[in-house]
Amino acid sequence: MKQFMNKKKASTGYIRGYLPFFKLLWPVRKAFALALLSGILYGATGGFGFPFLVYQIFPRLFGDTPPSNILLIGALLLLPAVFTVRGLSGFANHYLAAYCGVQVLNALKIRLFSRLQALPVSFFAKHRTGDLMQRLTNDTAAVQGVVTTVTNDMIRQPVTLAGALGALIYMAFRTHELLFILFALAIIPICAFPMRLIGKHLLRRASQLQASAGNIGAALQENLNAVREIRAFNLEQHQTTTFAQLLDHLAIATMKSVKYGQMLTPGIEIITACGVSLAIYHAVRRNIELATVLPLMSALYMCYEPLKKFGTIHNHIKRGQASIARIQAILAADDTMPDPVDPVPWPQGQYDIQFDQVQFAYQQAPVLHNISFTLPAGSVNALVGPSGSGKTTIANLIPRFYDPQQGAIRIGQVDVRQLALSDLRKHVSIVSQDTFLFNDSIRNNLRFGNLDATEQEIEEAAALAHAHDFIMATPQGYDTTVGERGMRLSGGQRQRLAIARAFLRQAPILILDEATSALDTESEGAVQLALQELIKGKTVLIIAHRFSTIRLADRILLLDQGQLRAEGTHDQLYPRDALYRSLYDHQIIH
Repeated sequence: MKQFMNKKKASTGYIRGYLPFFKLLWPVRKAFALALLSGILYGATGGFGFPFLVYQIFPRLFGDTPPSNILLIGALLLLPAVFTVRGLSGFANHYLAAYCGVQVLNALKIRLFSRLQALPVSFFAKHRTGDLMQRLTNDTAAVQGVVTTVTNDMIRQPVTLAGALGALIYMAFRTHELLFILFALAIIPICAFPMRLIGKHLLRRASQLQASAGNIGAALQENLNAVREIRAFNLEQHQTTTFAQLLDHLAIATMKSVKYGQMLTPGIEIITACGVSLAIYHAVRRNIELATVLPLMSALYMCYEPLKKFGTIHNHIKRGQASIARIQAILAADDTMPDPVDPVPWPQGQYDIQFDQVQFAYQQAPVLHNISFTLPAGSVNALVGPSGSGKTTIANLIPRFYDPQQGAIRIGQVDVRQLALSDLRKHVSIVSQDTFLFNDSIRNNLRFGNLDATEQEIEEAAALAHAHDFIMATPQGYDTTVGERGMRLSGGQRQRLAIARAFLRQAPILILDEATSALDTESEGAVQLALQELIKGKTVLIIAHRFSTIRLADRILLLDQGQLRAEGTHDQLYPRDALYRSLYDHQIIH
């Protein structure tokens, strides 16, 4: 009894994983219903119509007595009519199913993409970009195939089987000596055994195949993002060898999946051929004429044909289950930084930013140790310290890219976790060392700072960032495409566009994270002038290795190993703190 219940539970779970995705059919329910009706008509004309013609019409046409003209013309018209109905219904079925499939695939991709937009930065630190891309493309296509195409076949093939069975039973009972042929149908339940056995192996192999495809996508994405580093270190051959090894793993996983996927159809054909042979054996032993047996053999064949299709459906479902697991890993991922249920409105005016006993760790080892300090409203503050001391981590905590494990970060006495994420980030501008520009025009890249900005506001922001002149010198001015990640511009030009974007945003809190560390002296001078304009009237946090940028600060916070070591002005820190003095002197000397 327990074994039976386990089997029942397994069969129930066969489709259960797909149930949430069937809701995606609702917007195209009318088209899908027409597809199913067309499939039913297709199955009925094929399963019942053709065997019935062979049984009822052909014997009259080829009997001992020549058929009348009316019978002959009627038969000649009936045959193309049946196949016309079958052809048109088959076309409508496939076309409408494909239309629904496209709509479901788009809806599923949007749902998955939207979920990726909502997940915190920490999620992407644990998952490779290329693998996520594979889930958004290949895995969604596999699930869409089950939701539409396979679901369509699960309606059409049973109708074909039912029609063929109906024709077979009708003919067998009309000719009693042919009742024995019904015993050939007993072979049908046996087909369930190879489906179940092969399905277990196929699910495991499909999971390996999807994982290998994800590895390929991740390796390709990483390689294309590291073009210069690969050339600089002569890694071309090493990268090619590594990629070839990943392709070998993918090929092995593919062939194993193909092996189990293709084993099922021949297995079912062999079993059904045994059933047909058994029926032929009894017909021969009873001396039944070929003209009498032929229609039943046709109907029997039409019974077995859907069984092979069921094998294909079974394979698709098993492969789709592997994809569902990968998709659900995104859809069901924990949102470690959810919006508050009742967010507090953004405090009016300018307020201090307070770190209160903040402790944070990316993995196990803490990066910040119970750190506390206050950034006064309207002040310019610089964070300095050795690499790995926690400077960028502090910058990431203010806009809630991460949340501390202990302590609180407050703006105007309001914990940032009580603010709506969109509201918080609307009031924070970030200019980082690695400025990201989309492969779009300069105008659109600037407009990301404020989607409602006018043309005049865009040009004014560019002028304030000392970017207008070089923009106008480009071939198409503000309509010039910057290339992927802005690679058609210099580092200084990209930084000035990032500053212009910050001008457009007009956020009261500004974070400058190593904004000038990768620039040459000339570019740094232009960026420094822009920064002097940008920081006016804002609460500013500057993270910099270059002490030239720190000159903009009213106060300096010195971090060391995740702790606040000292704070004050340059004149206060230089004589009394050895670490600050060594950092400053090392940069001046070099």
